[in-house]
Amino acid sequence: MVDRSMRWLGRIVLNEREVGAAASASDAAESLQRGMLGAIGAFTRPDGRLDYRALRTSPEWAEAAARSGALRSLHAGDPDGRAARLAFWINVYNAMIFHGIVALGIRRTVREVRGFFARVSYRVGDLVLSADDVEHGVLRDNARHGLLRRRPFGPRDPRRALAVRPVDPRIHFAITCGARSCPPVGAYRAATLDQQLDVAARNFLNQEVALDARGCVICSRILRWYAADFAAAGGLGATLLRHLDAAGPLREAIASRARPCDAYRAYDWALQHAPAE
Repeated sequence: MVDRSMRWLGRIVLNEREVGAAASASDAAESLQRGMLGAIGAFTRPDGRLDYRALRTSPEWAEAAARSGALRSLHAGDPDGRAARLAFWINVYNAMIFHGIVALGIRRTVREVRGFFARVSYRVGDLVLSADDVEHGVLRDNARHGLLRRRPFGPRDPRRALAVRPVDPRIHFAITCGARSCPPVGAYRAATLDQQLDVAARNFLNQEVALDARGCVICSRILRWYAADFAAAGGLGATLLRHLDAAGPLREAIASRARPCDAYRAYDWALQHAPAE
């Protein structure tokens, strides 16, 4: 586990130890994410709670975390083709978030660590990228974010070349911030990426968008925070109508208005995988 004093200092690179080179960048990222998911599954109790204490000292966790070392031997621009790059960075991001939660001994919420998303990082080849760098710099094409509305990468930053263009807003249904209100995640691969993203969007939206008793459309805050990404891809309304289930009052309400969402749910920042007591 990372020294707890690091919770209050600078960037935290989680994969400082290099392991043998992977067969390919895509294989390295998918193997890493599958290792993380396998470790989660191995220590999730029948009641759905995760035994973080047992996980942290287990050989399953040691093996999963060690796989992140393979990223150090890669060239960050290695994945060939847009789908391969998108799948690679989604897997890297999701693995990094869970790796950070376990390594930093987070007990209830990622908000226990100041600047969690700007600090937890992986080294990929010669470059170090934080969770914010991957999400906003790579997956969202260097989009502004946060209170300062600052772009992650400056014009001379070599990481700027990693951005996946154009932005696919379905990424927001495929990546996790480690909180209960985030989408559940899997392991992604280029060959099936489009279908996987459609399934992720459909599952999340049908759970998180609903009509209340007054006939108001209530949405996840993710749809508000990333409204610009949906607007650039044809609009939030079109996204919802594409992925929501069969015709009914909800679809009719969305189709009849310029702004699909009337209100947004409070975001639950408790850990997505609730800890065993």
